[in-house]
Amino acid sequence: MEEQQIPVSREVYERFALLRARLSARLKRKLTWDETVELLLERQRRKNEIISWAYSVAIFVAITWLLLWPVYVFAPALIPLMYAIGLVIAAVSVYILGPWALRTYKPFADAPAEVAQSVEELAAKAGMKNLPVLTVSETEEINAMAYCGIPRGRVCLTRGLIRAYEEGRFSLAELRAIIAHEIAHLKHQDLLKFGLALSWANVFEYAGNESVRMGVRMANASEGEDEGAFAIVTAIAGWFSAAAGSLLLLLAKLASALSLHLSRRHELEADDTAAELTRPGDMAAALEKITTMNAQLEQRELDRLPYADRWQIQPRNTTWADRLWDTHPPSEVRVARQRSLAAAL
Repeated sequence: MEEQQIPVSREVYERFALLRARLSARLKRKLTWDETVELLLERQRRKNEIISWAYSVAIFVAITWLLLWPVYVFAPALIPLMYAIGLVIAAVSVYILGPWALRTYKPFADAPAEVAQSVEELAAKAGMKNLPVLTVSETEEINAMAYCGIPRGRVCLTRGLIRAYEEGRFSLAELRAIIAHEIAHLKHQDLLKFGLALSWANVFEYAGNESVRMGVRMANASEGEDEGAFAIVTAIAGWFSAAAGSLLLLLAKLASALSLHLSRRHELEADDTAAELTRPGDMAAALEKITTMNAQLEQRELDRLPYADRWQIQPRNTTWADRLWDTHPPSEVRVARQRSLAAAL
C-alpha cells in the first residue's frame, strides 16, 4: 500500500521539528521521524498505563473502605495492613489459584505454525520481555482468554476458534487481532489490577457463603434436637449466622460492581491496544464474528464455559441489572468503537 502524505501546516511542521530536535539533543543522537513518533507514542503509552494503575488502585481503595469501614473508624492503624492483605490475596488468586484452576489447558503443541508465530510476533511488538505460552481449551465455543502464570502468562484459544480459522471463517488478520487483545491484557497486567480491585469482595463472598452454609446446618441440626434451651440457642445461632452471611454476600455483590466496571474499562483498552498492534478494522470484524457465531450456541452451553467472565466474549446477559455485573462491555459498543477508529485512518 502506498504511503499517504499527511498535510500539515508550516507552523505544525516547525513545532514538530523543534520537538524532534529537543529529543535528539536529549538522547545525543539525531532521531528519524519514525523514531520521534515512536518515542512520543511510547510516552503516551506509559502515561496511559499510569492512569490505568491509578484508576485501579482508586477502586481498590474505595472497595476496601466500603467493606472495611469499621477498621477506618475504630482501628486506622490497621489500614496499611488491610491494603497489604488485599495485595497478597490478589497475587495468590491471579498467579497461583487461577492457573491451578485452569491446569487442564495444555500447551498448544499442534497449533498451526502461523498462529504460534503470531503470538510471538505480537508479544514482541507489544514489548513483552517474557513471551506468553499458547494453550488450548478443548471446547467448541469460539473464544479466547488470557491468564497469568509463573514465570510467563498464557494466551488460551478454544478448539472451536482454531477450527473456525482452519475452515476459513476467520482470516489470519482477524485471528491475530483476537490474539493481540489477549496479549494486551497480559502486557497491561489487567488480571492483577482486576484481582486487586476484587480481592476483599472475594473474601466477603467466601465468608458469606460459609456463614450461610453453617447457619443452615445449625438450623437443621436444631430441628433434630429435643425441645429445650440447647435447641433454641442452636436455632437462633443458625439463623443469625445465615443472616450475617447474607449481609456479607450483599456487600460483596455491591462492591463487585465497581470491580466489574474496571474490567469493562480494561476490555476497551485491550481492544484499542490490539487495534494498534494489528488494525482496528480487523479487531471489529473479529468481535462481530465471535458474537455472531456464539449466538448460534445454546445459552446453557455458553454457561458451562469455565471461568466464563474471562473469555473475550461473555455469555450474554439480558437485563440492565445483569449488565452492571458484566465483565465485558456490550459487543456492539466495542465494535462501534473500533469501526470509528478504522474510519479515522
